[in-house]
Amino acid sequence: MQIITIAQQKGGVGKTTSVANLAVAFAVLGQRVLAVDCDPQGSLTLSLGADPVEISTTIGDAMLADSAPLLSKTAVPNLDLCASSRHLADAEFLLAPKMGREHFLARALQKVEDQYDYVFLDTPPSLGLLTINCMAAATWMLVPIAPALLSAAGMRDLLATVSEVQQGINPKLKIAGVFVTFADQKSIAGKRTEAEIREDLGELVFHTTISRRIAHEYAAQSGLPVVLSEPKSMAAAEYRALAQEVFQRVHS
Repeated sequence: MQIITIAQQKGGVGKTTSVANLAVAFAVLGQRVLAVDCDPQGSLTLSLGADPVEISTTIGDAMLADSAPLLSKTAVPNLDLCASSRHLADAEFLLAPKMGREHFLARALQKVEDQYDYVFLDTPPSLGLLTINCMAAATWMLVPIAPALLSAAGMRDLLATVSEVQQGINPKLKIAGVFVTFADQKSIAGKRTEAEIREDLGELVFHTTISRRIAHEYAAQSGLPVVLSEPKSMAAAEYRALAQEVFQRVHS
């Protein structure tokens, strides 16, 4: 079972959108996929067709009880969801004083490792305990970055945290790559910034760029990932291409 976490401490970079679309794309390829919403905001839960307001049991309950997570089917064959809600914020507070608090998520996921080929973890837009648990549980990490100065600065802080996790908590964690989101192909400034990101990070950056497209807004309104709601759109094609790149990197 490959566990892939998508993390970026800066919000608004398309992190949850990317988790949802990549999870769906992998499931469509025939992989057994689990999407785990580790963000108390519950945006991934909403993106995959569930209502966070109606969710009372989250991954936090499994972490605290040292039990298997409560899973639910989605509308996509091969794709299950461990939903989230604001109750997950309580789990982060309760985990803080516990010994080995960084490894509670990894232990919960081990209880379902025979059921899935891939697990995608959506993290909060912070470097708190829930995000650290995701890094501690993961074998691979993906980082979305928008072509903006603040996003690039957050990237440097995130890479420093990843290095600390690799050295002290999870030496198996590897960065599969960085992908550019919300790219504006018509903006000279946007193109320049993306080029600088690619020059700075080199081969770490995936070839596929996720552009800013109207199809993403339509998808948000429909409550489904663009890969499902607008399958013929360029936005869906970009995420399918990114999924293929991710698949190749984690198996290289």
